[in-house]
Amino acid sequence: MKLLVVLSLLFSANLFADQNFKKFLKNLKTEMIQNYGFSQALIEDAFKGVELNEDVLHADRNQPELKKSFGSYLKRVLSEKRIGKGKVFINELASLFDDIDAIYPVQRRFLLSFWAMETNFSSYTGYFDVIEAFATLIYDGRRGKFFKAELISILKVLQLGNFRYPAERIQGSWAGAIGSTQFLPSKILRYAIDFNNDGVINMWESRPDFLASSAKFLQGEGWTADEHWGYPIELPENFNYFESGLKTKRTVDYWRKKGITLQNGEALPDSENLTAVFLPQGHKGPKFLVYNNFFTIFRWNYSAKYALAIGMMSDRITDQATYWNEINFDEQSFLTKKIIKRIQNQLNQLGFGAGKADGIWGQNSTRAFQKYQVSRNLVPDGYLTEEVVGQLLR
Repeated sequence: MKLLVVLSLLFSANLFADQNFKKFLKNLKTEMIQNYGFSQALIEDAFKGVELNEDVLHADRNQPELKKSFGSYLKRVLSEKRIGKGKVFINELASLFDDIDAIYPVQRRFLLSFWAMETNFSSYTGYFDVIEAFATLIYDGRRGKFFKAELISILKVLQLGNFRYPAERIQGSWAGAIGSTQFLPSKILRYAIDFNNDGVINMWESRPDFLASSAKFLQGEGWTADEHWGYPIELPENFNYFESGLKTKRTVDYWRKKGITLQNGEALPDSENLTAVFLPQGHKGPKFLVYNNFFTIFRWNYSAKYALAIGMMSDRITDQATYWNEINFDEQSFLTKKIIKRIQNQLNQLGFGAGKADGIWGQNSTRAFQKYQVSRNLVPDGYLTEEVVGQLLR
């Protein structure tokens, strides 16, 4: 009897959600026609068969960049097979890269890294219907304004009619990124080009199109063609760890005066841009000085883990990853939103000023944890280990 009641309640809830979504979808379609000028024919065709997609919502709440530790994330995305393919393509596509570099000067090892990271060199470009994905995410409301803008952009792509895609409907990631280098539709409109001059833009199958478009994207977002993403460094014994972190940007000359050198003891390379000391696995792990291009990668994907993976991939493709063995690829993630809230609450109770206990680990939380580390005579690198967090929450 209890089982029947539960099943009945679930059925009723699903039916209610389905009816709500249909009403929302009707209003959304009307808005696209009346407020944004799309034809009814285009809208009816674009939204044909669209339903609420629970898999999209699940993916949104379980992004690997948010859930995994640096080590486990890097281990997952930087496979030897993927790196090997990059080494093959850097030679095989040399002529194409020469042509791209003449117009959009972005180092080819980085273009290969984005291609590798996004779709494993076009082997997986996503199976989600992007119109359905955007409709679901707008309905969900967490980032509704953002995804509505992307929906409008993909409808403009359809309206233009000069894009070629391999399926009957445009498919991509759960978040609506499309093609071999996974552009969001707004970036497609801004940066996608017909580089091979065949009359269409094919971001899925045309290597000239999607690689040149990727170079144009990076250049347009501030890429520095003659700089690397970052370098492994040595910190002096008296380094002030409160100056570490991606939010603390300084000139290269500033860090030189603080005694920071490259890992091999040489002087830090020049740059007109600001840089930051990055310790992804604390003071015992690899240490980097990251340059402008590292921060430009955030314009593609706002994740420090992703940016580091792009940099490391580019280094492995060109055999420059001298720090590779310093990475703890077996690092396990133990942090959840609930645990982070507990850490923040405890830091606040101890008077270290972590700010609002919202389960999001930001600058205030890091600084508060560093102060706690100082109080325990630990190196204040801001790195959360299970052992130290256990002591804090005891």
